[in-house]
Amino acid sequence: MYDQRTILWYDLETFGLNPRVDRIAQAAAIRTDLALNIVDDPILLYCKLSDDYLPNPESCVLTGITPDEVEEKGIREYDFIKRLNDEFLVPGTIGCGYNNMGFDDECIRSTLYRNLFDPYERENFQGRSRWDIINLVRATRDLRPEGICFDKKNPETGWTSFRLTDLTEENGINQDGAHDALVDVRATIAIAKLIKKRQPRLYAYAFQHRSKNDIWNLLDVERMIPMLHTHPMYASEYGNTHPIIPVWRNKKRSNDIWCFDLTKDFSSDIGTLDIRDTGIIRISANKCPFIAPLSVLDLASEKRLGFTKAEIEAKAAIIKKKQHEIAMLAEKFSVQEFSEGETDPDYTIYERFISDADKAAMKRIELLDPKEKLESGEHNFEDAKYHKLLWRLVARNWPEALNENGKRQWKNFCASRLINPPSKSSRTMELFLRECQDGIDSIDTDPEKKKIYLSLKNWALRLEERVLS
Repeated sequence: MYDQRTILWYDLETFGLNPRVDRIAQAAAIRTDLALNIVDDPILLYCKLSDDYLPNPESCVLTGITPDEVEEKGIREYDFIKRLNDEFLVPGTIGCGYNNMGFDDECIRSTLYRNLFDPYERENFQGRSRWDIINLVRATRDLRPEGICFDKKNPETGWTSFRLTDLTEENGINQDGAHDALVDVRATIAIAKLIKKRQPRLYAYAFQHRSKNDIWNLLDVERMIPMLHTHPMYASEYGNTHPIIPVWRNKKRSNDIWCFDLTKDFSSDIGTLDIRDTGIIRISANKCPFIAPLSVLDLASEKRLGFTKAEIEAKAAIIKKKQHEIAMLAEKFSVQEFSEGETDPDYTIYERFISDADKAAMKRIELLDPKEKLESGEHNFEDAKYHKLLWRLVARNWPEALNENGKRQWKNFCASRLINPPSKSSRTMELFLRECQDGIDSIDTDPEKKKIYLSLKNWALRLEERVLS
């Protein structure tokens, strides 16, 4: 159907803020060509919840989406993620959103993994790739803001706000119904069109330099050429862009390039500091970081950012002499930084890559009906955790397919999740009901939000009766 590259702009609304633990409530997507013209009908999907999960009440209040609504409008999680993934799998598709790298993509990966789909297939092969425009927006403010309004401030910091609702409002873009996924997708496309129109060269540069190969070439630890990096870790009154210099590349984690922030001074006791205070930073080449050459700096952007090209080059000459010392520290930090933090199979997506044999087994399982998925044996999984995930997959999506013993096991499993969940970020039923009651009783809760809290409480009481009685 699509014989050329297209961008699938998408957004999620979720029942919480932990991508590995929390579930997706709503997904929306709109496909455009590279000129940002819509080429297909919008997609809007809701995802039902299974009985082993409790949402974050605050997330429901923010989005207005409740378990009752997704039960009425939604489809089971397996069908939901398969439908959405089928769109990403169209050859030539570039999956893109607004801060999707930091959250939405992780939610999709975890949901695919939990439902025994390859979590990475949509990101590569057949011309497929990813993008995220939020750092392009930040870079536009810092480097080429002409023609675009960035006046609204974050009330918590007093610095420029990059909330989608603020950007659309101050630039005259309609976003009625914010925190509805389809509304947010349309707003994201509109912001992209605005930058493409007002700053076409910057937009084209970001699009053309979004792949990890591009980032590897720009952040070459052999040449050690200083560059500009735009990221919210640098957020200040000056902006979100700092000069950096690449110092070490992790051979065991090839996407990780360690750099030094050239606004910092190197100290001989740097090894005793917290990594956040050292100036040593890790950049993930596979997450579309915004990296630009120093040549993009003009007098206006130097004044805006608070540093000059000459100052950067002078600092870079000093740091180059310390490369070996900084690289050794970066290697030390890289060992300390990564830890799963979770042990339950539902959450250990990054424990190891899926073997080719297990991918093949998953493909075979996909073709079977629910009962056959369980009755056809253990499918010769090399990684034992997929046996557990397979049973949970069927129980969550097709509990009616379980035999009587299986149904008792599923009820017990759900009860244990509601009473003593394995993840620290999950709620117990007791806490969930208390949070709902607090929201109902608080004089600071407006009437519409009270209705949501009441709906959540009643839903939870029905779940409690069904699972814990």
